[in-house]
Amino acid sequence: MTEPIDFAPLAAVAGPLRAVLDEVAARFGPDVRISRDEQLDCDPFRPAGVPSESVRWEYNLRVPAPPGAAEILLSEVLPRLSADGWRATDRSGESEVAYQFQRDGTNLGVHVSRDGTGDVVVGGSSRCVPTEAR
Repeated sequence: MTEPIDFAPLAAVAGPLRAVLDEVAARFGPDVRISRDEQLDCDPFRPAGVPSESVRWEYNLRVPAPPGAAEILLSEVLPRLSADGWRATDRSGESEVAYQFQRDGTNLGVHVSRDGTGDVVVGGSSRCVPTEAR
């Protein structure tokens, strides 16, 4: 179950991000687990006690890797997100097939182990939203 977002400008960008990530994760199977669903400060070096100037929403999911997970990423997820206007960057390495996607200041990534073990990790963060509206 997702966390409620009580700041309307952040909810406006986090809701669509959650929907895209839920859809991507579902392509890998039904056993989707949320590993992060929270508001984060856009300036990680902001001193304690100083109010945030902007915040973002981070939402990460894990799904047990099904057989052919890398193929699902390459033949289903990559074309679908690209068709929806997401810019893809191949971040694959020796041990994983990984793509990062960006659109309108929002980032998401999909990571699949090359040996088919572990979980598929699907996650992302919204663009930063100024907090002055609070």
